[in-house]
Amino acid sequence: MKKQELSAGDAGILILFTATIFGTLFRLLPVWMAGFPINDGGMFYTMIQDLRSNQYIPPLYTTYNNLNIPFVYPPLGFYLGAVVSDLLNLSTPLIVIQWLPAILNALCIPVFYLLAKEVMGDKLQSAISTLVFSLIPHMTAWFSMGGGLTRALGAFFMLLALTHIHRVLAKESKKDIWGAIIISSLTILSHTEAPIYTIAIAIYIWLMKSRSLKGLLHGLLIAIGVLVLTSPWYGWIIYQHGFAPLISASQTGFHSIGSILNLINIDFVTRETYLDLLGVLSILGMAILVVKRNFFIPGMLLVIYFSQPRSAHTIGNIPLAMAAGIFISEILIPAITKIQESGNKQNSKIRLGLASFLILLIPYLMSNSIYYGLRLSEMRVSKGGRNAMQWIANNTPKDSEFLVITGEPSGFCDSTSEWFPALTNRQSLATLQGNEWLQGKNFREVVGNIQNLQGCSKKGLECLIQEADHFNPNFDYLYIALNTPTTNCNLTDASDLTRGLILELEKSTQFQAVYRSDDALIFSK
Repeated sequence: MKKQELSAGDAGILILFTATIFGTLFRLLPVWMAGFPINDGGMFYTMIQDLRSNQYIPPLYTTYNNLNIPFVYPPLGFYLGAVVSDLLNLSTPLIVIQWLPAILNALCIPVFYLLAKEVMGDKLQSAISTLVFSLIPHMTAWFSMGGGLTRALGAFFMLLALTHIHRVLAKESKKDIWGAIIISSLTILSHTEAPIYTIAIAIYIWLMKSRSLKGLLHGLLIAIGVLVLTSPWYGWIIYQHGFAPLISASQTGFHSIGSILNLINIDFVTRETYLDLLGVLSILGMAILVVKRNFFIPGMLLVIYFSQPRSAHTIGNIPLAMAAGIFISEILIPAITKIQESGNKQNSKIRLGLASFLILLIPYLMSNSIYYGLRLSEMRVSKGGRNAMQWIANNTPKDSEFLVITGEPSGFCDSTSEWFPALTNRQSLATLQGNEWLQGKNFREVVGNIQNLQGCSKKGLECLIQEADHFNPNFDYLYIALNTPTTNCNLTDASDLTRGLILELEKSTQFQAVYRSDDALIFSK
């Protein structure tokens, strides 16, 4: 009886199933181990509470950090979080912020496959690309964090919208116009940056694969439809707050040569712990495409970086995963197959080496993802830190102003600073979140001031007093986190916070310790 070989289509289905199962596992595992939302999400936690308290009517301002931040953030994720919280009869949306982003992130895996299949036109290549996408550590992390409630939701709809848009523009499919309109609208209502990438890539698709009047008219029809469907929300925002918050947020994309040059550092994009194996496969795939003069996927990567550099190191993994799938399917697999079919002694040694490589490769990729997940689970506010914040909520005046010192220079990865206002209902003067809607062109300056303030954890009290002038020199309390898990968004074994600042504070007559634990110190001024 002749042995039936596995077809390319069946192999693709098997690979896609594997990518979905293991990708979901790697996204849920760190969330389960953390026992608390990973990294960020504190502002969204408060905004969901605001929405629930106001009977699902958007308030003018969020209560987060007592800054009168306009409630203008795309609301779909907050409504979803509020509905799930009410359906589960939860007093707070903490569990929702912890788990829902990772679930949404897992749903991005099969949706990525749909876009890859549409762009690449090959089921096996698309499935391999999806497997690479599911294993990229940065894609596991950034969308599964607490703030992934909007990031993952926006990415989910962005991938789905681009699938329909590609069909409309590249294949002139009229039946996908409504799908493109509805899903693009949901993208705009989910996240601030996902629509920018969607629009930029849609224009790129038309330029590369259409350039026809018919495609242009279809694109305009989609744009008008999206404008109509999203106008109630943005009409309400403009009526209540004017254009100022939207203009302010549009100026925080970090457009600079330095931001774009981050593309060169592939480790910054994939965030692989040891060897940048997936990153190398991606770059090799890009090289193959350029040699073959197939510029669409390499060009997509450039479009992503030029349109919105701030999150391009995340979204850029979409074309990179596609390129890796092409290299594996068109170069690596055929080379292995050719060697296997050859029977000479030299090739038998090569076959043994390749077999050993593949035997080690798969466990390496899996263990790398598991290890990264274990480290990622530490990127959250510790139990001791939460206890300190509960003490603040119970024992300090409600109008108290705090300087929170963690030693983490990046406000985007400072979980303590973001969650502090949400858990204490007190103002944290140096918390970054929310300032994008208030500071506009000064947002970069705020980022720099926060970096300088956190640097005082090593420089001492004189530095802290000096940098406090950028926020409020008359702050009431100083909160010092003792076990910050990251430095510049990179996981570290322990905080670099030195004892120097603490010793100076304890000797100072200007400050008095009012709370001590293994995770936090609180000084009154």
